Amino acid sequence: MGLLIDLVLLLAGLVLWMRSSSEGDDVWSLFLRVLVCLDLVFLTIGNGQLLLELPLLGLALALPSVQRLEQREREAR
Repeated sequence: MGLLIDLVLLLAGLVLWMRSSSEGDDVWSLFLRVLVCLDLVFLTIGNGQLLLELPLLGLALALPSVQRLEQREREAR
């Protein structure tokens, strides 16, 4: 069961990395890549920290893209 959870977390990190590659803003891309690195650190060092890992990774995956934020700002004007 632990291996399956680790694979899911690794896959989520991969999704975040690919999402960061498609972002147009360098700062946002760097932020997402830092989150991926933190995910990998938790996977390698922090066994048993699932109560911390899962909500943070879910929050990271739910973050909007920069394009969506800019579009929302343009529509508000």
